[in-house]
Amino acid sequence: MSRRGFLAGSVAVLTSGSALAQGRNGVASRLNAWLRIAADDTVTLTVSQSEMGQGISTTLPVVLADELGADWSRVRFESADFDPAYRHPQYKWMFTGNSESVSTFYPIMRTMGAAARQMLTSAAATRLGVEETTLRVDNGRIHHDPSGRSVSFGQVAAEAAKLPVPEALTLKSRGALKMIGKPQQRIDIPSKVDGSAVFGIDVKVPGMAIAAIRRAPSQGGVLLSYDAAAIKAKPDVIAVVEIPSGLAVVAAHYWQARRALDGALLQFGPGPLKDYSTRVQRQHYADLLGTAPFEVKKKTGDAEGVLAAAGIVREATFEIPAQAHATMEPMNCTAHVTDDRCELWIPAQGIEMIHTVAKQTTGLRDDQIVMHRTLVGGGFGRRLLADFARDAFIVSRAVGRPVKVIWSREEDMRYDAYRPPVTHQIRASLGSDGQPEAMTHRVVSPSHMLYILPRPESVTDWARPMMSPAAYDQMAVEGLVEPPYSLPNYKVEQYRVETPLSVSVWRTTGHGPNNFVLESFIDELAHAAQQDPLAYRLTLAAADRRALAVLKAVAQMSDWTSAPPVGRARGIALAKAFNGYIAQAVELSVSNKEIAVHDVWSAVDVGETLDPGIAASNIEGGVVWGLSGLRTEVTFANGEVQETNFDGFEPVHLWETPRIKTQFVESGAKPSGTGELGPVPTHAAVCNAIFAATGERIRALPISRSGYRFAPSGIAS
Repeated sequence: MSRRGFLAGSVAVLTSGSALAQGRNGVASRLNAWLRIAADDTVTLTVSQSEMGQGISTTLPVVLADELGADWSRVRFESADFDPAYRHPQYKWMFTGNSESVSTFYPIMRTMGAAARQMLTSAAATRLGVEETTLRVDNGRIHHDPSGRSVSFGQVAAEAAKLPVPEALTLKSRGALKMIGKPQQRIDIPSKVDGSAVFGIDVKVPGMAIAAIRRAPSQGGVLLSYDAAAIKAKPDVIAVVEIPSGLAVVAAHYWQARRALDGALLQFGPGPLKDYSTRVQRQHYADLLGTAPFEVKKKTGDAEGVLAAAGIVREATFEIPAQAHATMEPMNCTAHVTDDRCELWIPAQGIEMIHTVAKQTTGLRDDQIVMHRTLVGGGFGRRLLADFARDAFIVSRAVGRPVKVIWSREEDMRYDAYRPPVTHQIRASLGSDGQPEAMTHRVVSPSHMLYILPRPESVTDWARPMMSPAAYDQMAVEGLVEPPYSLPNYKVEQYRVETPLSVSVWRTTGHGPNNFVLESFIDELAHAAQQDPLAYRLTLAAADRRALAVLKAVAQMSDWTSAPPVGRARGIALAKAFNGYIAQAVELSVSNKEIAVHDVWSAVDVGETLDPGIAASNIEGGVVWGLSGLRTEVTFANGEVQETNFDGFEPVHLWETPRIKTQFVESGAKPSGTGELGPVPTHAAVCNAIFAATGERIRALPISRSGYRFAPSGIAS
């Protein structure tokens, strides 16, 4: 790799302010923005991406450490605070999401490791008085085999940190890498086991108080009145602070603050959602399918002309509900705001957005904002936003001390930025071979991206939308405009419907709901053509070798060509998403509308699998997420959320969880992420299996709308 390519590919962070050497005489030396080596040979790798359970705090350090030649037992990690050096090189924005951490930062980690290795080697050559070409690096030491001498990384780190970036970089061959592609012990697990791990809700700061909040039951409602004296009379209450649409009570402990709110006699006025209901929304979207001015997003051939001439046109309408993120760690942020400093501790995905909201809320400069990123107890897209952080800035400034603001589960459910509800209409005709000769696909959907797109400094409030609710974003049609199938006459259209709801991305982004529609309908076409669902997809995806490979692999895993046990049925689905492929097969049984999901098999192609253990955990956890999404939804009546806790928004339980098996198919493609890929085909695979068992198609989620519910995975046999 040339120096020009090195600097152009976002690795210019080597020369950024974060990349300066920081130490000598025993103090750790920073070779670049990602790497610090101490005199005792401890190697600290900075992880730019938020650790949310997906294992990125191990996966990326392994890549850098392997390329570097470090001793893994001496490697530690730390989470990066906000710094432009860690921005996504394409979006120029620091965030974690969209399953892009591996695909984006893998090449950067390789390059950083190679640069540091060559700088250490150069410093060692000077120390030992030998040519660089006579040295080799292994397990944290630089060896000169002819003389039997060696030096450790820590011994030469300070000298190496003063050297310029090498003019040319040489990456290790695949065969020379020892850790990439093999399961590793996760760096973050020991602290999570012994309780020393710090999530946002664990943060303790000297002098800190705790705040609970209560907002209007309908988003955007107005706080009309409250009894401040009664609240302050409660035990250990410190202060009462008004926040947008609500009130914060500050106390010594969370429970005291929440109890004070419970008796606060808060009165609210309605907001813009006061007339919003799920029932009306569904009818409105259905009406728009026939009346709205759709915008063409993909067009191949003449789908409408072929359909007009077809004898039989098959048509289906699908409804996808709004979904809450419902992270297990509730929204929280600890902040200490003074006249000249804002320090915050936060479990976040949208690091740069939160940094900017801190500036805008406090009026302080970049260098006066100090951010500490903690571990994240579930993100799923919710923590890309900054609304929960802004509460902490407002309250801390008002009371003049550090304050941890914690949202209750009810506040989290009412003031989420939901995955938007979507309605699809899909039509197709079949040729003489049973394959689709034409297909049209209409999508009525709000934008997914209103709240989370990077915005210029001129925008005065990053915690609110930057554009009209009708603004287009690709997520509404992703997975549809680039399907793994050959469709000679194909048209995809979207109508960008306005919505008063706060909406955002949800794990799987647009791929999940869109895949449910497409793969359910492909299954319908296979049945209409009287063809096996797997064989039908193999023919339709014949031009895509990666799709064929995962389909064939999952067929073997699930023993697809053999009949399932008596009383059971199988379903299958294929997804091309997040630069990867996944084919999923499901075996289940149905009795009196109770579904027992027994087995889920996933064949996955994410290019080069960096850590099979971590990747499999992500896929399998994703399957559980996908199963939960078949049961959960968020509904509204008179603008108020009806599901405000887990009694109404119920993920699958352990006893409802099937056996889950994962196999990786190596394709030679560039590495891609697994954090969001696993659940993408789960809805369709399960619903296709339900059809195989019952003959009933599910075209509206959740499955309870068709009368189905989950049963323990081992009940039916």
